[in-house]
Amino acid sequence: MDRHVSCAGFGSLQSIPMSAVRLLVDRLCAEELIDSVGGPGPTVGAPVVMLRAAGATQARRLQALRANAAERTRHAARAILHWSHANTHRQPLRISGFLDSPDVFFLGEALSRSEVARALTYLAAEGLIICEGPPFHHDVGSHVALTSQGVEAVLAGATDLGAYVAQQREYRRPTQHTHIEARTIEHLTQGDSDHSVHTAIEMHTALPPAGLARLIAELAPALDLDPESFAALQRSLDALAGGGGPDDEPPPDRQRGLMEGIRRMLGSAPDTVGRQLLLDAVGQALGRLLGG
Repeated sequence: MDRHVSCAGFGSLQSIPMSAVRLLVDRLCAEELIDSVGGPGPTVGAPVVMLRAAGATQARRLQALRANAAERTRHAARAILHWSHANTHRQPLRISGFLDSPDVFFLGEALSRSEVARALTYLAAEGLIICEGPPFHHDVGSHVALTSQGVEAVLAGATDLGAYVAQQREYRRPTQHTHIEARTIEHLTQGDSDHSVHTAIEMHTALPPAGLARLIAELAPALDLDPESFAALQRSLDALAGGGGPDDEPPPDRQRGLMEGIRRMLGSAPDTVGRQLLLDAVGQALGRLLGG
């Protein structure tokens, strides 16, 4: 602040014409981040500017962002995807072309080879690109080609690539996975010795709503529910099962309501291992339904 700075060096460093620098200066002046010394008008020579208080605050924020390793890697991954998509007509691409492109800059500073290689490794591991050929950096290949999933990520306009990848991974899971585990401990005394006997029941299943309903229906007769509660539970199970196929499932909000009602009815049954198994199954199915 209170210092006059010529923009000539900025234009040279960024390899942009002075006409573009003037447009940028006009934009920053309009946002009251800088002042142009001498006022607008002349098109000869580089503008001279002075930083305002709001501009200094913004500059410090951008400096901190530019030094953030995670933000730099996120930018590198997005930039590589978009650069690859813009050149799909000549894939596979040499990653050296990315280093020579404007996309390699993050807030005015070029990404390093190691940062680009880290982003390539991430994108390849998530199936968004194929990275092969001669080494680019350590064991990372230098030839890059988009996969169909990579194209989908670009077309989806994902700004948070990590969140997009996690969401797509969840969508690709073929069905709900329920892990149920119940343990009981019984203490036996023989003479002067005490022994603990551990009984474990462990189930690994992949249950859609209809499968969950069938599992509960099979074990429900042993829960010792009164006739009225048993009949109410059966009605809820029939509604949850729908027609038995994926296309017949109730909508998610309806599934959630049915599962919560079933959990309450199971909770009123006597405390047994079977009841705990079913409560765990419903709880995990609800967690998956809610994205947990």
